[in-house]
Amino acid sequence: MYQPIKRVSLQTEIIRYIQDYIKNNQLQPGDKLPSQGQLMDMMQVSRTSLREAVKTLEAKGVIDVCNGKGLYVGDKEKEQHMFDALLGIMKEKELLLEILEVRRFMEEQIVSMVIQKATDEELKELGEIVDCLMEKVRRGVRQTETDKAFHYKVYELCHNRVMHSVICSLREYTDRFWKFPLGMKDPFAKSMPYHEKLYNALCARDVKQAQKMNNKLLDYVVEDIIKYVA
Repeated sequence: MYQPIKRVSLQTEIIRYIQDYIKNNQLQPGDKLPSQGQLMDMMQVSRTSLREAVKTLEAKGVIDVCNGKGLYVGDKEKEQHMFDALLGIMKEKELLLEILEVRRFMEEQIVSMVIQKATDEELKELGEIVDCLMEKVRRGVRQTETDKAFHYKVYELCHNRVMHSVICSLREYTDRFWKFPLGMKDPFAKSMPYHEKLYNALCARDVKQAQKMNNKLLDYVVEDIIKYVA
């Protein structure tokens, strides 16, 4: 079926001309455009037609109109980058929260296995990591690698090769929590004391208390993520 020829309005042609001018001259946000008088001469259009097109481009953020100074390339691209960044943050937030759901489910079982299977000597090794972690927390120095070492040591002490293999296969996702997600400067500070409380519950062989402390630890991680993004 044949399509009728679409007539392009003068406004559309002027808008396209200015957009092409910006692109062809590789102008950046803040760069000055020719004056309205110059544009009128270049396009051979009336002031009224140009004025309407300029209003449309200004509303879209393509150009900025500075009274008495002229026309400038707008920050449309900058705004788009900001929007894309915000969208990326929201997607990362959703992913982190989903990872935490999986961690909570798996770690509840892992904690129980550690209490059943870990030896006193192995728990002592975990205690050395806890001491190092808490010392760093007290001194206010970066503790992300020690925090990470604590959790992976707990996974190791479950003495279940399948469970250990499964949770370690998720490192691509779980390791995000030790890489300052969402651009956070000091993430999950409130969760730090619960590492020691979790360790004490493990040493006491108290399954319910250990699971409770692990859940509290993860609760504070969730809280920080939600608060930061909000």
